Amino acid sequence: MPRHTHTDKTTIAMSQDSYYLGFDLSTQQLKCLAIDQDLKIVHSETVEFEKDLPKYRTKKGVYIRGDTIECPVAMWLEALDLVLSKYCRAEFPLEKVVAVSGSCQQHGSVYWSSQAEALLSQLNKESEKDLVHYVGPAAFAKQTAPNWQDHSTAKQCQEFEQCVGGPENLAQLTGSRAHFRFTGPQILKIAQLEPETYEKTNTISLVSSFLTSVLVGHLVELEEADACGMNLYDIRERKFNDELLHLIGNSSKQKLMGAPMKAMIAGRICKYFTQKYGFNANCKVSPMTGDNLATICSLPLRKDDVLVSLGTSTTVLLVTDKYHPSPNYHLFIHPTLPNHYMGMICYCNGSLAREKIRDQLNKERANGAENNNDWTLFNQAVLDDSKDDDNELGVYFPLGEIVPSVKAVDKRVIFNAKTGKIEEVVEKFADITHDAKNIVESQALSCRVRISPLLSDSNTKSHQNLDQDTIVKFDYDESPLREYLNKRPERTFFVGGASKNDAVVKKFAQVIGATKGNFRLDTPNSCALGGCYKAMWSFLYDSNKITIPFDKFLNDNFPWHVMENISDVDNESWDRYNTKIVPLSELEKTLS
Repeated sequence: MPRHTHTDKTTIAMSQDSYYLGFDLSTQQLKCLAIDQDLKIVHSETVEFEKDLPKYRTKKGVYIRGDTIECPVAMWLEALDLVLSKYCRAEFPLEKVVAVSGSCQQHGSVYWSSQAEALLSQLNKESEKDLVHYVGPAAFAKQTAPNWQDHSTAKQCQEFEQCVGGPENLAQLTGSRAHFRFTGPQILKIAQLEPETYEKTNTISLVSSFLTSVLVGHLVELEEADACGMNLYDIRERKFNDELLHLIGNSSKQKLMGAPMKAMIAGRICKYFTQKYGFNANCKVSPMTGDNLATICSLPLRKDDVLVSLGTSTTVLLVTDKYHPSPNYHLFIHPTLPNHYMGMICYCNGSLAREKIRDQLNKERANGAENNNDWTLFNQAVLDDSKDDDNELGVYFPLGEIVPSVKAVDKRVIFNAKTGKIEEVVEKFADITHDAKNIVESQALSCRVRISPLLSDSNTKSHQNLDQDTIVKFDYDESPLREYLNKRPERTFFVGGASKNDAVVKKFAQVIGATKGNFRLDTPNSCALGGCYKAMWSFLYDSNKITIPFDKFLNDNFPWHVMENISDVDNESWDRYNTKIVPLSELEKTLS
């Protein structure tokens, strides 16, 4: 049980039979989760596209044609009918659902025809047939939606960056540099290579606003937070950038329905769902959002809290009130907290890089014999502080890395702990166990220095005798060392497969240095659950049943018993890693 205290806990006054649904329309499946008024998961149903809808002949939910990767939109409509039919077969009381919201795969886009609004309006009149009958092929100018895995827009990404003076300027404007998957370059590609399709397109939705539109029975504007994943939205000005819109075409703003939606309720669920599945006519629909944005809503994250997902890759999400964009990470408007942002940093080399060192260590210690992927020796090395290795540092990138943006490389150095200067590049350390410790430390330290510009000043200062005026550079940020010595997150939450490894998590916690605790939990339903919580808070706030912001609401009512408190705050350990900030900066400068 975490040592977490609540003050002024909010009491939710409502019927004991109220439920909230959260959809998760991902690449390979549509999941629908239901929670009750106590935020307890009470039911779940899933449609797996490849298994349950084989007629679309997708491979893991998509069509792959070289670098072009797309999804059939009609499959999503059938999946929505199918998942709700499963709820009915389970005799779940959908009439007691008071609000729905959810998560959708980010960066996908849907191209509606001029007939779409009229066809969607039929959903407010009848329900004798399935969704694909009412919202059939005629509703779409393009029958498929680009998927986030698409890599076919290199030319368009270059044009986007050139349009505003380079990747750094684009990141300053839109929160990210140009990326293959982002919707702006995808729309530009269709305008250039499929001009007839683009001409027939009356309205463009993100996957999130597509699903919201179907549920309310009319076209709705883009959800603002998800619109930040387009390379089109000027985040500071909170409007689409005219230069970038003009690059696509004069009608692009009209096709995007003008300005994104900022309201917390998109409307009531349409008659199709009340008649066919028994939803209450007063059930409210809170706009769907993107999957990463929904994930940050699935945990009680407040300003200066960090979520570290330790998977094959490592993803860091955090809540911040600082708009400090960089071409090497992403900033989105927060989906529920006014004047706040979600920072997102993605690393390519996570678990696989650690596994490579683990396998080398096991092989060497077992004289060449296999050791069944056992982590015992690796974990012992990670937590062994008896070694004389405080002047060692390494980067381990078996795959080309995103942050920093470099090719595959392994590099080990010895540095001067007082000056931070690198004294020697070495082929290997004294013992391979040093690599086990150094890979985890360097991964965690990279996270720490890159979240630092997004955090508020901390009360904890470094007590080491370091030259705090020394300039360090990470990616596009160049600042005095002192800027990295007084910034610490309040809380860190660890999720993902490798979060089950106590040694890895403890080392990450020591290096990142949260001041108010480190927590761990298993989150198999985070996207759908974030949708549930968003639906619940939006409904209660819109109904004047509560007046508190989302983060306080979730902190007050979150089922903290599912959360494991994994580590106390360790000021001494955090302080010790300050000596590695300058040499990490120096080491990264030598990479290409």
